Amino acid sequence: MKTNRFGRTFRIALMSVAAAILATLHCKANSEMRNWTYTSGETLRAELVSVDEAKQSVRLRSDKGTETVLPTAQLSTLDRAWVLEWVEMGEELEALVKKLGGRIDHHEGKGATMVTGFHVYHPSGEITPGTQRPLIVLFDPSGNPMRYLMRHLEAADQTKFTLVSCEVFRNSLDDKEGLDRFKDVLPVILQTVPHDPKRIFLGGTSGGALRAFDLSAAVKETPWAGIYSNGGWLGGSKNYNLPYPSQMRVAMVNGDKDIAANSWMDGDCTALKNRGITISVMAFEGGHQIPPVSVQAKAFKWLLKELE
Repeated sequence: MKTNRFGRTFRIALMSVAAAILATLHCKANSEMRNWTYTSGETLRAELVSVDEAKQSVRLRSDKGTETVLPTAQLSTLDRAWVLEWVEMGEELEALVKKLGGRIDHHEGKGATMVTGFHVYHPSGEITPGTQRPLIVLFDPSGNPMRYLMRHLEAADQTKFTLVSCEVFRNSLDDKEGLDRFKDVLPVILQTVPHDPKRIFLGGTSGGALRAFDLSAAVKETPWAGIYSNGGWLGGSKNYNLPYPSQMRVAMVNGDKDIAANSWMDGDCTALKNRGITISVMAFEGGHQIPPVSVQAKAFKWLLKELE
């Protein structure tokens, strides 16, 4: 079906296919809260749950858990384009996972006091008897966990890193709420996802890396093995004396033109070294962005002590 990308009817059949793909991958919702605008001018903060081809409608779930079904024609032009982007991401994800031979799971993450969904990428290949894979929990600053996970799949598959990306977490999430939520969902992740208990890592980009550093200092029950910091920082000199675990390895992976993150590099490295932490600084050509797969893989290998 060929239709106008921004028209009232737009590739509903393709959207249905992508929704089926995501369901197959156990990722039935896009888990990205955003503000939707209706043609009437009303707005709703919600996530896209599914698309119905026959009825030409979408199902949205509000941040309070209420679900709403409405015709796609009632969405603004920009929102219809965004749905199409989500659908195309589903196609890309399905193709990439199939190419790599891995598997993606989605879990509701029901903790003691709240629910925090999370996505897991299990790398391809059989696990050698008697061995366990390393696990890294990644945080995306913009709160797009599936997209962020997808951008690290190839490097994870090369290094056999199990990836976890949590929903809800984004830069706008309050630090205390983020800490409480992470403490609530972490036991669920560790109980649900097979992993090597001596190789549990945190990581993220920009504010996601900052959250990883903060959580490593605040959640002392877990023996964090290290942090993948892409364009990240410690949050300023006020955080230089936080109790970051001395046993960690930290890969600082920045674009050579990332002026903001690089301006904090020397001070951050000194603070971490003063804690006895081992650091590797890796640069790539670019700005404040996710590094190429080859650089991601290099960082992951270094964290696993496969490179020195």
